[in-house]
Amino acid sequence: MTHTILVTGARGKTGREVVTRLRRAGLPVRAGSSRPAGTDQVRFDWDDPATWREAAAGVDAVYLMRPDLPAAPDLVAGVVEANPDAHVVLLSEQGAETLAPDHWTRRVEDAVVTRAASWTLLRPSWFHQILTDPRFHLAAVRDDRVLSLSSGGAPLAWVDARGIAEVAVAALRAPDDHRGRAYTITGPEALTVEAVAKELSARLGHEIRAEDPVPQEAADGLDPWTAGILDDLYRRVREGGFAELSPTVKLITGREPTSLGAFIDAHLDAWRTPGG
Repeated sequence: MTHTILVTGARGKTGREVVTRLRRAGLPVRAGSSRPAGTDQVRFDWDDPATWREAAAGVDAVYLMRPDLPAAPDLVAGVVEANPDAHVVLLSEQGAETLAPDHWTRRVEDAVVTRAASWTLLRPSWFHQILTDPRFHLAAVRDDRVLSLSSGGAPLAWVDARGIAEVAVAALRAPDDHRGRAYTITGPEALTVEAVAKELSARLGHEIRAEDPVPQEAADGLDPWTAGILDDLYRRVREGGFAELSPTVKLITGREPTSLGAFIDAHLDAWRTPGG
């Protein structure tokens, strides 16, 4: 069993769920955030290496959410080196094992695998929560009644962030049982964007239109590095790289992963306009 656990990205989709579950289990948590607030929160800022060392000092395990930055491999390496004896649970992405060794995603994983004395890699598919996130699809679904994602009609094995968090907590609490393992984490079914739009339409009582823009349109207006990352991501989606299902959630937590339909049912109010 571990003792003190550092959670980076403590306000993120999975980070806040990991923190909630660790607290519920009565484990000491350091909730890392660039804007800490609360007695168990600590400052963790990717722009300030001093905060990494302070946050990671003396912890037994780290939930590490990679930053979406070009320098992520070096930044992640720096965090691991701040406490190389801690068990590191890295949030990566589905299909990372299929990528070239010099790919950004693989280099982030390698920064952990080659430095941490103990590690677990989490490779989830696309989150349910991007549908309710204001930074992603919430406003378009709610206000424009459209779900736009460059997929080429390929299905995605959508997964609930809470299921990812439960797998992460299992690895953080019992490193010996998960050391050196890489887990693909998915929901119970792979659905196309059109199928998701139909699910939303049926439950909301009005049509949500599915759109499939070309990758270049999806990355329009972004900086070159981010545009390149998204272009590569959408290419892998269109090639079916996020469609394969995995039994990880059931095997590790003992329960079936949450379906997208159940997630939609629980969040219908998020997509309803006032009076609509």
